This record gives sequence, C-alpha cells and structure tokens, in this order.
Amino acid sequence: MRTRLLALALCCAAHPAAAQLTTTYTGTQLAGDKEVPASAQFLLEQGRVAMVMKGSRSSRMLFDEKEQVLHVVSDDDRTYFDLDKKTGGRGDPMAMMQKQLEQLPKEQRAAAEQMMKGMMASASQTPPLTYVWSHEKKTIAGYDCTRVDGMRGEAKVTEYCGSTSDDFKMSDEERKTMLDMQGYLRNFTIMVKSSDDATRAFQWDTNVDGYPVLTRCYVNGKMTLELQLESVNRKPISHDVFELPKGYKRMDLPGSK
Repeated sequence: MRTRLLALALCCAAHPAAAQLTTTYTGTQLAGDKEVPASAQFLLEQGRVAMVMKGSRSSRMLFDEKEQVLHVVSDDDRTYFDLDKKTGGRGDPMAMMQKQLEQLPKEQRAAAEQMMKGMMASASQTPPLTYVWSHEKKTIAGYDCTRVDGMRGEAKVTEYCGSTSDDFKMSDEERKTMLDMQGYLRNFTIMVKSSDDATRAFQWDTNVDGYPVLTRCYVNGKMTLELQLESVNRKPISHDVFELPKGYKRMDLPGSK
C-alpha cells in the first residue's frame, strides 16, 4: 500500500491478493453555524473507485479507470458532471477556458477575458497544497496512526491520521487505480475556484504509506468536517455502487465556462 485516502488520500498486501476494499466513516460537518451528522464510504476495486458522502449535502464521486472519467454527482438535485482526460486528467485548465472564450460573441468576450485574467491572478497567488508530517501518534478505531497536515502556505486546509496497518493494503493494480483517481481530484481543485469538503477529504499524501482513519477539513481556521473510521472490510462490492444513477442530468463542469 502506498496511498492515503479521503484525500480522505496503501502498498502491496501480505495477503495472497488484496480484494475489494470498503472503509466507512462517521462524524460531523459544519452547515453554517450548525453541526450536522456526516458519513462517508470509500469503495475500491481494481479499475474503479466510489466515494459516497452524506452530510449537509449528499454527493458521490465515481471513477472508472478504463473509461478515464471521474463522475462528480450531486444526489440532492440529481445532477452530475464529468472530469475526463481533457478536463481532469491531463488537460490544461487555462487552455480550456480560452477555448470557451473563443466561442463567445465579440461583445461578451472582452468582459469574460478580463474576468479570466482576474481568476488567473487569484490562482497564481494561491499557495500549492503541501503535506506536513507531524510526530504526533494517535490510536483511532484501534489503529495506530500519524497526523498529517495539508497546508496552503500558512493555512491548514486538511488534516488526516494515516495508518500503515495491513488491513488497508492494496494490490499493485488497486494502487494504480487509486493514484489515477487522485490525479483527477488534484486537477479538479486547480480548475475550480474552491473545492468542497467532500473533494478535500478524499485527497491525501499518496507519496507515503498511510491510509486515513481520521480526516478533517478546515476553512479559515475553522474545522468544517471531521470523519472517523467506523469499519473496514474486503467483501465483494455491488457493481451498482460504481454506476451513475439513472435519471440524473449531466451538467457543465463548474469553472469551465
């Protein structure tokens, strides 16, 4: 295992073969000034990942490695948008936005170009996300773990406690799927002006072993989400979990227009 979740962010298993992995989390999320119950599931099998979160909003992310697409789904309004090779995997966000500008009527283009310049200036001033490993050790849900802070400059935006227990180990194929999906998430947070708790919680330092048994999100120093591991199992996962729900409407990617 050589990956880390909800960002929410694993290594070769000692088992004969690392089968499907499901981890379940419970905790709280801040909605305005009120705390509401929150829960999350992270489900992985070779070639596919599903992340399901319920709290102030209900959403999920469904990654298909073969199709090279990450579906970002809102269950509240039954809509979704896709991150594919161009929009989430290997594309240039600024080039995509420029292409959108070229399709606008001339009278609207100048104002849109000015807006894009402002967005680029703002993005250039945003420090990159870096992970800082602490020496703080904890025991959470029966697992020994190490606290890791996700920093943007001096501001902490995420935190997780990573465990290297064999219970979370992945096969090489599963780890490859995980790394591919994490790349889409990183590019998504670059493309949009801001990312929500669900997106930030499912990113973690994939360069070092340690699967999150606790994850937290912060905005302006205030904790907005806390999820703690409740269970882990290797039972077969229903194929329906990885499929887009029927009847949901596809929307344009936020920030792409």
